[in-house]
Amino acid sequence: MTRPTPARDGARPRAATPSAARRGAPRLVLLAAALAAACGPAVDDAPAGRRPNVVLVIIDTLRADMLSSYGHPADPSPALTRLAADGVQFDSVISQTSWTLPSIGSLLTSQYPRTLGLYDEGDQALPPHATTLAELLQEEGYATFGATANPNINSRAQFDQGFDEYVDSVVVFRETRDEVEEGEIFFRDARLHPAGMLIRKAVAFAEAQDPDTPVYLQLNFMEVHEYHKGAEMLRPPYRRLFEGEPQAPYLRTVRQVTDDLEAFVTQLRALPGWEDTWFCVTSDHGEGLTDHPAVSHSKGHGALLYPSQVHVPWIVFNPSWTPAVRRVTRDVRLLELMPTLLDLAGVEPPPFARGVSLAPLLRGTGEHAPLPEFLVTETYFREFRKISAIAPDWQYVHNRGTSQGLPEHELQARGGTPNGAATDRAAEHADVVDRLRRYVEAWESQHLEAPPLAVGEELSPEVREQLEAIGYFR
Repeated sequence: MTRPTPARDGARPRAATPSAARRGAPRLVLLAAALAAACGPAVDDAPAGRRPNVVLVIIDTLRADMLSSYGHPADPSPALTRLAADGVQFDSVISQTSWTLPSIGSLLTSQYPRTLGLYDEGDQALPPHATTLAELLQEEGYATFGATANPNINSRAQFDQGFDEYVDSVVVFRETRDEVEEGEIFFRDARLHPAGMLIRKAVAFAEAQDPDTPVYLQLNFMEVHEYHKGAEMLRPPYRRLFEGEPQAPYLRTVRQVTDDLEAFVTQLRALPGWEDTWFCVTSDHGEGLTDHPAVSHSKGHGALLYPSQVHVPWIVFNPSWTPAVRRVTRDVRLLELMPTLLDLAGVEPPPFARGVSLAPLLRGTGEHAPLPEFLVTETYFREFRKISAIAPDWQYVHNRGTSQGLPEHELQARGGTPNGAATDRAAEHADVVDRLRRYVEAWESQHLEAPPLAVGEELSPEVREQLEAIGYFR
């Protein structure tokens, strides 16, 4: 049985769970072997009877179209392209919402945000009955470590469920650069845990585990979210890159964090027992940059459901495994991520998951379960209330909150750049609007809004300052 790992700076150790007592049980070893045999090509170097490690990296606010392998001409992420060469890239992934708290809650539980009661900023928590990816892997004998640079998913909001050790984000205000501690990045009057700091903690946790124990690592990086802070978020080699590019500050942070990611993968692969590891890289949402000049409040995220804010990357790879396919071009949802990772690890996806496992498609062993006819995404961020149905050729948006100069029922062609009323095609295609509108109404009747769960403590001035420092409550 894996012993609890001592807490490190900023980490919160989790109490042992009943499932942890079952780690290493002979029946689990036999079950793992049977599942591995049934699931297609095995990994040659995996220890007998041992499940693979799983690493999930969420790069906050990362737009898919701002990556090299998704077509950006400036090549901002060559390191991620190299990593993707070992695995599978999902070309068209839709987040279930366009801001952090409900999106990460959704992708970790394979539940819609409204089912979790996650709508608003600051005082809503992941309900304890919502089972996370970490909890399911912990029940299967995994040692689990999580770390976040975004305080929206700190332990106060119950995102430490299922972790043996969880490192919260700490946004601390500093008056001068002299007050910054080693490993921190100073920008203006606040700092966040940089990716390098979280990587060091994760690698230390992995090194402390028995090589025969499978490990789950989950990290959230925030540099891209804070791209607008300027050079202070960047190390010297990255501060002058992409001169002349319209989105140079954003691209610089993408280059730095994807380089850090490649170094992280290299460190883990050098550890004993890490020959067989599933790495998964994704994001919670995108970012409105200068894409929608005719739409008010279109910069940032949370206020829109256009591709700039809900089209996210998803890349999965295992360096000891050859996938049956390299690219998945059809539309999928972040809801598919949790059941797919479980399936790849030889763990049966839970019946409550709203997403479907795409592992059979990646293995070449069969078709995945059918996806819905249209994909639904929604946001209830501040005064913005929107719900959208995405079809192969069209995106329908029902704008219910602040108008932003938008029609109530909006229809945008897929493949272009939506620009509000200037590109709205609803009047020309009333039949398409009617069909998608009726689909949304039926979907909402089947997915009722759960009441939100308030966090266990009031939002203190300190926590509010942390969230304000990264752009919330404005």
